[in-house]
Amino acid sequence: MEEPKTFDPATFASSMRLIRRRRKYFFATIIGYLPLMLLANKISPTIRSMAITFGIWVVILFITALYSALARCPRCGNYFHMHGMSLLYLRRCLHCHLHISEGKTG
Repeated sequence: MEEPKTFDPATFASSMRLIRRRRKYFFATIIGYLPLMLLANKISPTIRSMAITFGIWVVILFITALYSALARCPRCGNYFHMHGMSLLYLRRCLHCHLHISEGKTG
């Protein structure tokens, strides 16, 4: 017989901070696209340098999306933003509906 999970407030709060931090990395990567491309265009306005910059941005976007998608919900233990093959950046866990701001201090 499986023992029920014990609830540790410190672990819960740190897990929620981790999920929020990973989401910030992902959204910062998306928001940083236009300034990055404008900077690359200003430094070297060639198609090749723009393509290289775009390629680097796509790799970073993929890494941050994967990093945030693999964050587990501290309540149910499933992936917070993934349900099956669906990756949705909603403010609630796709399984137990835990809100992203739960466990915030201050």
